[in-house]
Order: sequence, then structure tokens, then C-alpha cells
Amino acid sequence: MLGALLAGIMTLGLGSVTATPARAATAATAACTGSVSLYGALADGRLTYSQINPSNGDRIKTLIGPDLGFTPKAMATLNFNTVLVTDTAGVLYRVDVQTNNLSLGLVGPPVQIGTGWTHDKLTYDGHGHLYGTAGGVLIQYLVSQDKPAGSQHIGQRKEIGNGFVLKTLSSSGDDRLIANTADGRLLEYRIDSGGGWSGAELVASGWSAFERLVSPGGGLYYGVTGAGGMYWYQDVNPADRSGTDIVYHNDDPVDVSGWTQTVLSAQPGTATCSGGNYAYVLPHAAVPRSELDDPHHDYAAIDIQVPTGTPVYAVTRGTVSYVDGGFGNGIQINGADGATYIYGHLSQRGVAAGATVTPGQYLGESGNTGQSTGPHLHFEIRIGGVKHCPQAMLRDLYDGLSPQAPSTLATSGCSY
Repeated sequence: MLGALLAGIMTLGLGSVTATPARAATAATAACTGSVSLYGALADGRLTYSQINPSNGDRIKTLIGPDLGFTPKAMATLNFNTVLVTDTAGVLYRVDVQTNNLSLGLVGPPVQIGTGWTHDKLTYDGHGHLYGTAGGVLIQYLVSQDKPAGSQHIGQRKEIGNGFVLKTLSSSGDDRLIANTADGRLLEYRIDSGGGWSGAELVASGWSAFERLVSPGGGLYYGVTGAGGMYWYQDVNPADRSGTDIVYHNDDPVDVSGWTQTVLSAQPGTATCSGGNYAYVLPHAAVPRSELDDPHHDYAAIDIQVPTGTPVYAVTRGTVSYVDGGFGNGIQINGADGATYIYGHLSQRGVAAGATVTPGQYLGESGNTGQSTGPHLHFEIRIGGVKHCPQAMLRDLYDGLSPQAPSTLATSGCSY
């Protein structure tokens, strides 16, 4: 860690490992690539930039820049060189950043681009949507330029809902938000194309210590405690709407103290983590792991008994096609890995034929369509027309492990 550097440029406080969520720590490594970029502002208005290695949580550097000239209230990072910041009077500024390995500066003074921005929190999802909360109302905006100049570039204001009384707010992906609450819950929200939303409780307690919580994507979460310690976590399958697979690195924090920024924001979409090539196909809570051993009644495949309406997710990257007949509302993914994955008997499809999906992406919901005797998900893997047993792959993904190559999976022994 660069503790000496940080000590020289930031006010250090005393951190406490016990202030972080009470979950057993694991080895402080993660199969992640990219670089985590965090912008922030100190209480005196100076801009900060920090870079973190996503695979081990080590802070690579922290730079302190000039005074912004106002008291920051909320911040969202659009891209590496552009940050949106509001002040306590409700003015929205665009901050154009210029940085290298040794210095952090501004291209010019912050550009005022709007008034009436009384939001207490802001975050950008990296896919054109800026989110903020004001008085418990969650609001969505469309950002149409990398360097917006005013309302013509940040518009289409849409109120998503009220009751969003949150301690923090950050984006973890395309129209996905994470937040913690004063009573310690870790929450996720997903916003659909029509402005509707759904929420999920990832963790029921233990996250109240974090005053700031940010995510660069990839299932990585960085939390700053009131004592100034920063801790990092990896949600192995961020698409499953469950926190049971979050890996806690409490024994190796980014820093035990020193993070005194009053606002903090992550550049979105800058980290990719393992499980990045494959994802579990159901919510973790849908069935116990023991059911992933069940043999199929006819051939190499698996029938997983889940209620109608259970979300199903893409196991890997590939192109979608529809399969009907006995599969009812079936979906086939022609995987980038050369394998074909079939999801049978869905109650509804949630992706279009011809679409390209990524691991963990929502495909639709399980059901009882086609030749089916009860609600379940039929899942099978084919390579060159040969069916392979999917049970071992599903168990690995359930456990948060990288699965063996589909071509090495058995072709028999998983049916009766």
C-alpha cells in the first residue's frame, strides 16, 4: 500500500476492521482486470483522484488537485476526464479533469451547466443514464454527450419512484444501482426501459458503517467507513440479486484510514472480474446446491424444479435464438465458447432473437410451457450436436468458481 504517500497529502484517521460487515474474510485476491478510478473531493473543496488494482485491492496512487471553488455536495463520474459535481446551492458543474501519473489538474474552471440540482446523491451508470435522489425521490436523466453543456445534453428527467431514503447510492452497471441503508441493508435496484423498477435485498445487515459506497462494475464494491477506512468486496455473480456469494476482504482493506473525501465517485465500467466468462443461471436462493446433482430422465441435461416466474440468466456470452416445440418458450444461446446452451419451458422470454447477451444477463422467467409436467427449468449443453452433462458446470458456478471447459464435461452418467 502507498500509506506514506497518502499520509503526506490527506488527513489520516483511525480505521477499524470491526466497523466493516461481519462476515468471514477470505484470501485477498480476485480474478479481476482493468483499473479502478475514483474521483472525490475533500472538505476544503480540493479534487482527488485515486487508482486501485481490482485484483488485490491495493491502492496504486492518490493525487490531490486544485480547489474546485465551491463546496461539493454530490458527484458522478461520466468518464476519465469528466466529472459532474453539485454544490450546496444546487448548482451543477462539469469538471474537466487533466491528470497523469504525478499530477491532477483542471483543463479550466468548473463549467456551470444547470441550477436546481438539490440532489443529495448522484451516480452515472456508464450507459447514458444519470441517477440522483432528492427528498427520497429517485430521478433518472439521459446524458447524451461526454461533456454535457446544459439541459440539452442532460434531459428527459424521469421520476422513478419515491421512498428511496438511502445512506449511499452508486451504479453497479447498466441501469443497476446499489445502496446501503442506515439500518445496515445492502440493496440493489434495477430500472427497466419504461422507468419501472424492482429492488432486491442483497444483504440484510452489517453495512451501516459505510458513509460512501461506490462500484466500478464487475461486481466490485468499495465502502468507506466514518473512520476513513476503505474496504473492498466482490459479488461473484452480480446478476443473481443475491449477496450470498459476496467475497469479503476485511483482512486486507484498501486502507485502514485516510479516505476523508466528503464525496466519492467511481468511473463506471472499468473493472472485469472472474465469473466474467460464465455466470450461474438462477438466483442462488432458488434451489439448494444439492439439487444441481440431479440426473435427467432421458439424456445428458438437467431439470431444475423452480416455481414459474423464477428469473433465469445467461450462462455465458453469445447470440440468442428461439427454440420452440417441446421446449415451449425456449431460448438457445450460441456461445462464444463454441457450445450451445438451451433453456427450456420458460413462461416468458426477456430477450429478442438475434440479441447478444453477456454472462449473468436476464433472459426471461422459468415456467411450464411445451412438453412439461410441472414448473421447472430445463438446461442443457451441446457441442457439435453432442449433449454434455451440465451438472458440474452449474455446481462450480453456484460456488463462485470458474467452471471447467464445456468440451471436457461428461457426455454420460447424468441420466437414468
